[in-house]
Formats: sequence, structure tokens, C-alpha cells
Amino acid sequence: MKKTLIFLLSLSLAACAGSATKTYTLPNGLVDFSAAKQLACRFEKTIDTPNTPQTSNWYFWRQEHRTETRDELSNQGELWENSKPGEFFYTRLFYNEHVALEFTQSDLLATGAVIPSLQQLNSLVDPKTLGKELILQRKDNATDMAVEYYTGAINNIATEVDWLPALQLPARLVKKLPEGTLTLILGECGTGGSKFAVKPISKTELDNFRRFDYTDLGDMEDDPMVQHIEQLIGGHQHEH
Repeated sequence: MKKTLIFLLSLSLAACAGSATKTYTLPNGLVDFSAAKQLACRFEKTIDTPNTPQTSNWYFWRQEHRTETRDELSNQGELWENSKPGEFFYTRLFYNEHVALEFTQSDLLATGAVIPSLQQLNSLVDPKTLGKELILQRKDNATDMAVEYYTGAINNIATEVDWLPALQLPARLVKKLPEGTLTLILGECGTGGSKFAVKPISKTELDNFRRFDYTDLGDMEDDPMVQHIEQLIGGHQHEH
């Protein structure tokens, strides 16, 4: 059986975040989106390592039964769809290569990876960790958008979250890993998918991608694109 090492949204955030000491200001008008069923947000992503820090945009789209992200630096994205309760379909998007790598829920389970909860997919942080693994330090109601400040550890990773209860999203998310400090800071939000020049992937665009089923990769290892994609997602191993 073939196993491919992948980074799900819960872990890929650990590969897209920055300096915990950076100050920030909440974007204006967030209160207007408190009741929005669809939300489009741009975060500033910083990777703070011993080498040169890198900063770029990281996009998040939350819709009913669908969550999508796109990382400007790697030009990769993730698409999670749950048409049935508790059942996920996951697509890893490679925009430079015009490739979509598709996983069913059983495929995800076969990788041995932990599947994020629906709440975590919708909020980037599982709200169930707030007040448990992440301890409330203080609250701020100075603006029209309340903020709750949490610190703690999730899966032994020191984590800081500045939480916006009204949006069920972090204004700031920091993960401190051995290889560096990783941060997402909320830059702006809107409704639907048309807020930014970068859009959620459309059906037409996705149909123009070369699409691979995860379970077919083991039979396609001579394909140069498959070899390239496996390098991008962290290598692979075989079990017979």
C-alpha cells in the first residue's frame, strides 16, 4: 500500500505563520461580517526562521459545505468539501503546475493523518481547544469587535490565538515550532469570493487542471509530474 506524506490544513498552518512580537491593528468594518454565511479573508503570513523571514498573503474562503485556502508564497491551495455530514473530500491544488490531487475520506484515513474537524476547517482553530488546551489570558472590548487572547499548546506546539468570537476566526495565530515562529495576521475580510483579485478556484479552472486520484499515484511513478508533485508534498514511501 502506498502512503504519501501530506500536510492537511491543520498542519499546513504550521507551515505558514511569523513573529509573535509583531503588533497589528484589526481591519475596519469586521463587525459588518458577523452574520455573514460566506466569508473571504486575506491574512498576512510570515515565516520567521534563522534565515531570511518571508512574508506573503494567505487567503481563506469559508462557504457552506466548502472551505478553501491559497498560499501566495508557494502558490498552492487546499479545498475541503463536505456534502454529507462527517464526510470530507479533499483536494490539494498546485497552481504553478495546474494540478489537482484528490483524496476521498478513506484516502485521508489511509495516510494516517488526523482529519481536521468541520469546526477547525471553518475557523482555522478548533473552538473546542479554547479554554482547554488554550487558556484565556484576557479580553478586549475596546473596539466594536471583541477579542479574546489565548495561549497554550496544541499537539505540543506552543500556540497563541487572538480570537474573534463574532467571526469565529483568529485575528492572529502564532505557532512556535523548532524550525521557526509562524504567524497569520488578519488583513481584511469581505463576503463571497469576489473581495480580492485572487479568487476561489472555479469549476472551469479546476476542470482545466490535470487531476490525479491519490490512490492512482502508485501506478504512475514513472510520470514526471507525479514525481514532481510527490516532492512538493514531502516525499513518499511504499508498503507491500
